[in-house]
Amino acid sequence: MLSMLRNLLLGRILTAGPLRRRPMLGQILMFALILPNGVLIGIVVLIVVSALVSSLIWVVLMVGSATSASSADLYYQCDSAVGPDPSATETVMPTAAASAGATQEALPSSEVPTTNPYAALTIAPDETDVSDWQRACVSAMPSAPYQLQPLLTANSGPAAACARELALAAAQRTQGAGPGSAEAFAQSAQSLIYTASGADGTGSCAVGTMPVASTAQPLPPGITSTSSASAQGSCNKLTNTAALQVALPNTIAAQSRCGQRVDRSAVSPGDLVFWDYRDYAPTRVGIAVDRTQMVTSDPGSGQVVEEAIPTASDVRVKRVLKGSS
Repeated sequence: MLSMLRNLLLGRILTAGPLRRRPMLGQILMFALILPNGVLIGIVVLIVVSALVSSLIWVVLMVGSATSASSADLYYQCDSAVGPDPSATETVMPTAAASAGATQEALPSSEVPTTNPYAALTIAPDETDVSDWQRACVSAMPSAPYQLQPLLTANSGPAAACARELALAAAQRTQGAGPGSAEAFAQSAQSLIYTASGADGTGSCAVGTMPVASTAQPLPPGITSTSSASAQGSCNKLTNTAALQVALPNTIAAQSRCGQRVDRSAVSPGDLVFWDYRDYAPTRVGIAVDRTQMVTSDPGSGQVVEEAIPTASDVRVKRVLKGSS
């Protein structure tokens, strides 16, 4: 049977018009067909096996690439929610070049996850190969919004401008006032962001009507100390007669999970600056007034002051105010 097939193919090769125009190909085929049956079968098997192995290698590479990308994304989500991994020998920060074209504004709204896809992650209590940092991350995922690559464009508009005015006014007003804590300043930041976010609807900023000091301030309407703390960074939004306003939680740790991460080159008024992470949460928060300066609570005096945004590797900047970018 194999001999008959061989003779048939040889006849086709000798008479085929296309192969006559390609004598080299015809000679290769004729050489292959005059080989002993065992050698010919071996060559065919080798070709088939090579094709299968190549396909398998391609599948493995594709699956490995997808797994690596998913792992890197989860690592970035964790880093954004609970700060740097203490076990990492080097903090890998997304750069402007690597993030180009990946800003939130550049993505169609249909592609931006409405819920964090990692919110359902769980870790068994007896799992020994999981670090405390990873456990803290998994605990944070249900309340942390999914993070896109760092925003690269500056924020502008009434809300950002109002946040800047309110923060600078607070720093001037509280000189000589009684000392306060970093957590008390977080409540002040909560009130400031709530007030500033309303400027998008009204177009005006009522500077001086909302005190921001180093001591705890009244919470926004509809938010109580209990409900805000239990929100765990859910970043609720409240609607009033003026505009859709941003109501943050009232603790530094919970606030740090809100908003979208910002590249250091795009820090804008109203962006929240978090740093000095301890036990997988920041202990300091500031309100940016421009790309390099912020208003925060001084740990020594407890006063609200304007100072330079720190440049340490554990600084994380989040944007919670909408506006024109």
